[in-house]
Amino acid sequence: MADRFFTNFPEIQYQMDDGKVIYIKDFFRKSKIEQEAVSSIINYTTYEIADGDRPDVVSTKLYGSPHLHWTFYLVNDFENYYDWHKDQNTFERYIDKKYPGQIAIANASTDIVARKTGATDSSNKFLLGEKVTSASGTGRVILVEPEKKRIAIDGEGFVASETITGAVSTKSFTPVSVVNHRDGVSYYKNGNLRKNEESSGYTSVTLYDDEFEKNEAKRKIKIISPNIISNVVRRFEQVMKSWQSMFNKANLLLTHYQ
Repeated sequence: MADRFFTNFPEIQYQMDDGKVIYIKDFFRKSKIEQEAVSSIINYTTYEIADGDRPDVVSTKLYGSPHLHWTFYLVNDFENYYDWHKDQNTFERYIDKKYPGQIAIANASTDIVARKTGATDSSNKFLLGEKVTSASGTGRVILVEPEKKRIAIDGEGFVASETITGAVSTKSFTPVSVVNHRDGVSYYKNGNLRKNEESSGYTSVTLYDDEFEKNEAKRKIKIISPNIISNVVRRFEQVMKSWQSMFNKANLLLTHYQ
């Protein structure tokens, strides 16, 4: 399980905003550990994750044990456990949480959403967190994107042609379009070229489609060949013990001079 991986990492002190000191695992040494523990490994192969394939499930399939799934994080560009490929149900929940509500898009010629050049008055655009209303909708502003002439609202009921007004900024505009947040444009593409603004010959890619493509790209992962996995694990444990020893010595020196 996860603890099999993380127990190999040294601990570091971290001071919270309230001054409390806690001990956490030093995940930031991952790149250094990779260099030392698996730099000589060239016998990689690939595996395509199927829906429902949790890391421990794949580990059991490949290595006969659920406890070696941490090796997937060692050899792939995963920042954390949430970078693992999401099945469709998990992906939909992720999208709903990350992109709630709706996006209201202003006319391209208006500067109601955008901050005016040189202006210092924060009321000249909608404010994050402020309540906004229209004849049919109510919600709160969660994102202001002046360059795309749009705001994202955690709420519902907003429709095109109904004026939206901010309770604090008192700004208002009548959107030319209102879509679900997930269906908002992420970027525009033309083959391998991409732009943030609309351009001739370019087609739009929604936030949903962008996230879907990124998730699908995580299906195929590098794995350590089963016939050398035991050697790799032993080498990794040796490196981690060395790191732990150096870390303990450094802590003793720091304590001595404090």
